[in-house]
Amino acid sequence: MRLTLKSPGNSRALSFGLMVAAVSFIALVVAIGAGISPVSVVAHPCADGTMAGHQDYHLDFNDNPCNEPTHDKPHENVIEVDGGRDRELVLKVYPPGAGYLDTNDNISITLPEFDLSGLDLGANFARIKLIDSGNGTEISPEGVAVEGQTLTLTLPASHDLANDAGEYLIITIEKGTGILAPETPRGFDDPSVGYPVAISFDGTDATDKNFVVVKNPVSSTVPNARVRVELATYAEALISGSEEIMVDFSGPSADSEFSLPSTITTTRITIRPFGKASFSPSDVLVQGGRVSLTIPEDKEVQAGDYTISFSQLANISNPFAAGNRTIAVSSFVPGDLKDEITAVIRRTTAISPLEGLRGGDFTVQGKGYAAGTVTVFDGDDETIDPGETLASVKTARGSFTSRLKARGEPGSPTYRVWTRDSNGFVDSVVFNINSATAFEPSTVSTGGRLKISISDWEDEHQEVAAVRIGGIDAYTTTPVEYDNCFDYPNAFFADESGEVSFDVTVPLGVPPGEQTVAIFGHDELSHFDINGEPIPDMKACVDLDAGTSRGLATGRSVTARVKIDPIALVEKTVEIGTQAVTVSPSTAVRGQKVTISGSGFTRSASNDINAISIDGLQVVEDTGQFEVSHNGGFAATVTVPMGVRAGDSEVRVVGYDSKVGTGIITVPDPTIELSPSESQRGEQVAVRGSGFPANWLVVLSYGGKVVRVGESDGSGSFEVSFIVPLDAEIGRTIRVVAEVNVEIEDSEDSIKFEAVADHTPPAAKVTTSPDPAYVGRDMTIQGENFPPFALVRPVRFGNGDFTPVPNISTDQNGRFEMEVYVQGVEPGDQILHVEGSGVMVTHVREVAEPMPGGPPDQVFRNLIQSGVLLRVWYLERSTQDWSFFDPAPEFAGFSNLVRVIPDEVVLIHLSSPHEFQGESLVAGWNPIVIR
Repeated sequence: MRLTLKSPGNSRALSFGLMVAAVSFIALVVAIGAGISPVSVVAHPCADGTMAGHQDYHLDFNDNPCNEPTHDKPHENVIEVDGGRDRELVLKVYPPGAGYLDTNDNISITLPEFDLSGLDLGANFARIKLIDSGNGTEISPEGVAVEGQTLTLTLPASHDLANDAGEYLIITIEKGTGILAPETPRGFDDPSVGYPVAISFDGTDATDKNFVVVKNPVSSTVPNARVRVELATYAEALISGSEEIMVDFSGPSADSEFSLPSTITTTRITIRPFGKASFSPSDVLVQGGRVSLTIPEDKEVQAGDYTISFSQLANISNPFAAGNRTIAVSSFVPGDLKDEITAVIRRTTAISPLEGLRGGDFTVQGKGYAAGTVTVFDGDDETIDPGETLASVKTARGSFTSRLKARGEPGSPTYRVWTRDSNGFVDSVVFNINSATAFEPSTVSTGGRLKISISDWEDEHQEVAAVRIGGIDAYTTTPVEYDNCFDYPNAFFADESGEVSFDVTVPLGVPPGEQTVAIFGHDELSHFDINGEPIPDMKACVDLDAGTSRGLATGRSVTARVKIDPIALVEKTVEIGTQAVTVSPSTAVRGQKVTISGSGFTRSASNDINAISIDGLQVVEDTGQFEVSHNGGFAATVTVPMGVRAGDSEVRVVGYDSKVGTGIITVPDPTIELSPSESQRGEQVAVRGSGFPANWLVVLSYGGKVVRVGESDGSGSFEVSFIVPLDAEIGRTIRVVAEVNVEIEDSEDSIKFEAVADHTPPAAKVTTSPDPAYVGRDMTIQGENFPPFALVRPVRFGNGDFTPVPNISTDQNGRFEMEVYVQGVEPGDQILHVEGSGVMVTHVREVAEPMPGGPPDQVFRNLIQSGVLLRVWYLERSTQDWSFFDPAPEFAGFSNLVRVIPDEVVLIHLSSPHEFQGESLVAGWNPIVIR
């Protein structure tokens, strides 16, 4: 069945389908709908003789309204449906009285703004059910009639609903009756403003109400918000695989249409046919404001209800403009008409922050406003009077932002700001004004006067009755009697501008530094009369434990106040200053003598000073030796305690009257420096230390072994030296520790102070030349940082053993140099091993192929060592000059052949046959090409 709803200026076909209602009393409804026995009857809310619950009946109850039933929960049956669709309605109804409904009685159900024109009366009696909660009986009405938006049910003649007080009916109108819900969403943010459903009964004015919530297809009503979209729609005919569904989000203007991404992943969209498994489209095509969805080949959407859901990750955003926006769904099936679904987008006006001080900044932001200019103004109403305009801001895509300052009437706890757009729409926001507390002066000493001023003191704060500073009672005047009572001679009230101002004396016992000033109102204190009677002519402080009163007559009648840890209305910190104290020297070590001096203290008849401390540690037990001069000056020489922590510490002097003087002393951490920090074993190293306790033994250790003992001077410094042990492990970082142990008097404990520095005996190393080394050539090896006078052996290079003969040893500085002839070593990277007195060093050196040519003593080395070479001649063809090489020592200064060139011919004179370059040479002259 299909109905067509005609609306002014628009003709559209509306489809309907099945969706079970979601109701606030869902457990009961589902149980009954499934055929399960109803729950037990809830006691009538008037059973105890009092009015209770939500009254949905508009009856004249006369003197006893509890004679009539009431709901036990406000609007306990709220129905959620899709706009413009035929959906199941489940109504929970309380009849007007016990046994009221009889045979042939009528129940009228009025559904404002619903469309009942498609209701088939003849076929739908069985689709309407009534269940009595008292006995679980289920019946169908005898008759059904429709007039406008009212559906009337006639009870059958054969059955009567014997409901008792507090019992109710469940009326179920199933899907398929042809009743269409209103199209426009309403009530999804506040069910009480949804579409009301009124149920009335013959012969009485009793009316019971339910509410229908029409869902919004978008998850948020805020303009331009990214949303989840759920479209409950209808297919007139089967939509087969590979066919398409079009979802049109476009609007009449850029600001009124939904914002879509250029592409949407198929997994972000779900199609859910009624009663079937959901699936994603096989393809998604976004064209402007339209989205085309392709049904997978193996899927289909049957005729009837189905849902299209776009997840929030599909990146669809609401329009910029507020209002009712249409989303159209259509399929490319012959004859199928598009389904239009309404989404509500609402204006929003917000401020940030929500509260602050008068004169503080806040920001007003609006979305969904009409294009043009927004006027921001304040005042008592929506009318803009002269002087009330605060700003005129142009909208951009329906949004605006305006930065303002909190104004308003002095003393008013709120500041309201209005907005009006170009269409005359008016909205408002409220900025809450917080009380502001100011102190004068900002830093005050104990015993001084502190002026406290509070602006915007709200009415509910009442009068200022008491003040505490640092947890100690402060008074506007000196209390005549019991200063431990939380009591004021007078209270202070705010003036017409909302400001209250008064002075208090800072108690002497308040510690210096940042302290909390707590301000209490009258209601935060406990007040009572002694023995239930007013206290005549007495200012009293009450001892709760003893239950007695103490006090002196003052000529006034007052009520006693008791200190009971009340809650402060206002708390703010103030800096409590101290008397200035100077420490000389300002930087000192533990155990060092320092002089503490100050002014502003008070002389007394006995001890002028109560305590002197550094970092909380008393420096002397007997302060009677220190005296304050007549001008308030004070000076004392004390020793810095050993337990003082490093860094800046407070020096505190407390006078006999609790006045406090403070200063700062800096105590350094112990440190040492080594010179040099890297040196050979057996060498001398200087150690300079500072920051150690004054005049104390300092033990110096190297790698855990004591190497020296020194003594700090009066400022905690020392300078000593030590010899690096001969067995120190070279190439490793070794800790040098300077340590002082201070024993505590009358205790087995001690305090240890130490400083650490690192020393490194440099690691042994070797270098070689040339780079690379050549097979058949000499290689020079140099070593350093080895143990002195150490025998260097063995020397291995690759697979060859080159232990020098005769032996080579390091000098007194651990250095050596030797030459070895490279032979029997494969080309490539080879490891050179050198060891001296147990110190092994490895060194990687590249070995190259035998180098052709070169100095004659290298090229002909094997012939020279064999003793067969007599002389070599070479002719330089370009100049026709001859040069020769003779290995005999007497010709060392005369041989002028300094280099043999590859591929050149030389004449070699041998005393006997010998192999050379793989050839057999004869005794005598041999011409040969050098390779």
